[in-house]
Amino acid sequence: MKTPQVSIIILNWNNPDYTINCLHSLGKLTYPNYDVILLDNGSEDDSVQKLQAILLGLNYPVEFITNSRNLGFAEGNNVGIRHALERNADYVLLLNNDTEVASDFIEPLVQMAQSDYRIGITGPKIYYFDSPTRIWSAGGLITESGWTQQLGVNAVDSPEYDYLKRVDYVSGCAMLVKREVIEKIGMLDPRFFAYYEETDWCARAAKAGYSIWYVPQSIIWHKISLEAREQSPLYIYLMTRNRLLFLRNRGASNLRVLLNMVLVDLRTIVAWTIWKRYQSVRPLRQWRLIGMWHFLQGKFGEPDL
Repeated sequence: MKTPQVSIIILNWNNPDYTINCLHSLGKLTYPNYDVILLDNGSEDDSVQKLQAILLGLNYPVEFITNSRNLGFAEGNNVGIRHALERNADYVLLLNNDTEVASDFIEPLVQMAQSDYRIGITGPKIYYFDSPTRIWSAGGLITESGWTQQLGVNAVDSPEYDYLKRVDYVSGCAMLVKREVIEKIGMLDPRFFAYYEETDWCARAAKAGYSIWYVPQSIIWHKISLEAREQSPLYIYLMTRNRLLFLRNRGASNLRVLLNMVLVDLRTIVAWTIWKRYQSVRPLRQWRLIGMWHFLQGKFGEPDL
């Protein structure tokens, strides 16, 4: 049987050194039928020049596309997805540029996806790069309030994370998606810009009858500090706004979304104000409020801050 073609899509934004290390990591892959679509998402540094300089030295095919501005994670990747589908890719594999991968990480993802026509999306076990035995993601669940609950986060790896598991979503840090899924449900929703777009994609795939699986035999390492990200005003803003958009996309009524804002978001703001243990995040209260206000105004896509 023909080995399915996998197009790996990598999005760079003002971070060429991470991207270069990721590209070198992909050069060690054992999977026989893959190519890479590398996109620069309107970087304002020397990313384009640095990336162009190393492309000729790679031992696998790469198409380099430059977006004229920062389109966000969702639409930036959509540009690459469209190119992959035009090139008849059987699978699209979104991969963060701040990752490095095991040489055989593609095979288990494809094998799992090929094992059942109802499996639409698969994702790997993701470790912290700086703590290679500590898990960053082992798939995820979606709560009734629309929160994403990343499984295994910060846990030291153990046998309980070595089993295949059906999950609600896998991280957009690394996710393999069947061509037919994209043809059926469409692209990533650009209204999210960044955060929740992969959760929404997985939820739409599940609604269309496909399942999503965590595949621990596939391994990558992610160069991320969870604590630093959670202290970011932009992260708080986008997570607040986009969670509410995600709830509405899932069919929640306007009344239910408003009640959710009162019970979850406003309650959190009150807790941050009252309780001393939340003193470090107290300055971020306004970004939750702005996120809620922009949701109510219908301001989506690129943040207008």
